[in-house]
Amino acid sequence: MMLNQANLSGMDDEELLAAILEKSVARELIVEYGSIQNILFQSSGQELEIIKGIGTAKARKIQCIAEMVKRIYRINNVLPSVIKTPEDVFERMADMQFLAVEQFQVIYLNTKNGIIAEEIVAQGTINATIVGGREIFRRAVKLLATSIILIHNHPSGDSLPSQEDIAITRRLVEAGKLLDISVLDHIIIGKGQFESLKERGIL
Repeated sequence: MMLNQANLSGMDDEELLAAILEKSVARELIVEYGSIQNILFQSSGQELEIIKGIGTAKARKIQCIAEMVKRIYRINNVLPSVIKTPEDVFERMADMQFLAVEQFQVIYLNTKNGIIAEEIVAQGTINATIVGGREIFRRAVKLLATSIILIHNHPSGDSLPSQEDIAITRRLVEAGKLLDISVLDHIIIGKGQFESLKERGIL
C-alpha cells in the first residue's frame, strides 16, 4: 500500500514503527515502552541494543531520530536566546526532562546574558569526579564567556537537589571565581518541573 499523508495520520504507533523496523521489533518496543514518545525520550542506547532484532546500528538510528525530534521541538518553540530567569533556562532545556539517563549541560553567556553556546559535559551517573571544572572553564575562556549556567536532569522526575548536586555547584562556583567567570545558577530539571539552586539560596 502506498503511504500518503492521510495514511500516515491514521497509523498507530506500532504501525509507524513497523514501517522502519521489523514488525516483531516494533511490537516489542511498544510493549516495553508503551509509545513512540517514550521510546524516543526515555530509552537509552544500551537498553535498545539488547532488544532482539535491534542491535547497535538500529539503536543508533532510533537515537538519531530522537535527536532530530528534539531539534525540531526547539525550532518550533521560540526559545529564549537571552537568559533572564530560571524559567528561561527551563523553557530552553525542557526536552531534558524526557531523557532516560542523567545529563549535565552548561550554557555559556556573554556580558548581557546572551547565549554563546550550549555543551553536554557529562552523561550517566553525575558526580563531582565526572563533572570536570577544568574543561568547563577552559571552554568558557575560549568562548570569551563571562558567566555560565549549569543544568542537569533527574530521570526520576524529582527535581530536588541532592547533596552531590550542591557539592558540585559549590566546587564550580569557587573554580569560576579564580577566572572571574560567574556561575549564575544551577538548574535541576525533573518531569514538568525544575529547581533553581540560586533561588534556594545555595549559590
